Amino acid sequence: MLHPENGWYVLLGEQKYGPYDYKTMINMMQTNQLMDYNYVWADHLESWTQVHTLEEFSKDRFQLLLQKESDYLSTFMQRKNERTEVKIPLLGHNTVRFFDGELVSVSEMGGLCLLNTPLVQIGDLLKLHIKAKGQQEMAFNIEAEVIRKNFSKQRLNSKSGLYYAVRFNDIQSVGITQIKSWISAA
Repeated sequence: MLHPENGWYVLLGEQKYGPYDYKTMINMMQTNQLMDYNYVWADHLESWTQVHTLEEFSKDRFQLLLQKESDYLSTFMQRKNERTEVKIPLLGHNTVRFFDGELVSVSEMGGLCLLNTPLVQIGDLLKLHIKAKGQQEMAFNIEAEVIRKNFSKQRLNSKSGLYYAVRFNDIQSVGITQIKSWISAA
């Protein structure tokens, strides 16, 4: 069985919580109560295991569950804003260090960034400068909060890129216009 419906336990610090059903576990991941690096256990596992290593919680598995006929469709949070994939270079800082990277998907409320640093943390406020890709576009600035940091199995160094989900707190009006044009062009 790929994902037992019940009997999931979560280890947070020294405290064990559960049992939870699979749908609750998915919801906990979506609301950042359960992170990729947290340890979980269920009867089919030999030991406590980090979430990111389990097929039950992979992006591929979630995409299968999101099929319209799925009983799990209502388990996933629905986006309030349209999102589009982009590939826009950026520069940023979190008041401690500077980094570069790219914006890989965006909505009017937030985006997914590939930042060339593993040292940014959940809750950090970032100042991002989104570069212009062509003559028809304008560069703009965003203040954003990191709401999720994707875990990596590879050995990281100071320039290792990691994906970060960010929520926009403040964005220049030219940025809102630019994001709307990216979305409408998609």
